[in-house]
Amino acid sequence: MPYTTELTEDYMGVLHSGTGVVTGEEILRGSQALAQLVENTENFHYEFVDLSAASDVQISPEHLRAIFEQDQFAAFFRPHEVVVIVAPNDRVMEVARQWEEMVQHLGWTIHIARERAAGWEWLRENFRTQPDENLLRHRDR
Repeated sequence: MPYTTELTEDYMGVLHSGTGVVTGEEILRGSQALAQLVENTENFHYEFVDLSAASDVQISPEHLRAIFEQDQFAAFFRPHEVVVIVAPNDRVMEVARQWEEMVQHLGWTIHIARERAAGWEWLRENFRTQPDENLLRHRDR
């Protein structure tokens, strides 16, 4: 599966990773998994969406709306969430910016970077509680 969603080892964050061609259906499933997590845990407060290995994102307006609906639900439980998206090419960046525009009123802090290392660096500098440094070093490899 080219898109995965998992909790970080310290349970402070959620990591989404996509490779190759990522579909709207895959991202929606990740958003649905996140919605289940916000109902069952109070721990995590950031999402890191790593699309550095994605060549494209194929997503319909319907999938974007469905993802937005899941994000509205999540924002009820996590109104101050931090989201970092790694968008390595123009197409992925375009989709990330469309999503950012849709969720801008949710109160989340959003950062979109072109490279994974830059995304992790921004997260380290801007996240109130520092993410697990061991996990960050492991993910930057």
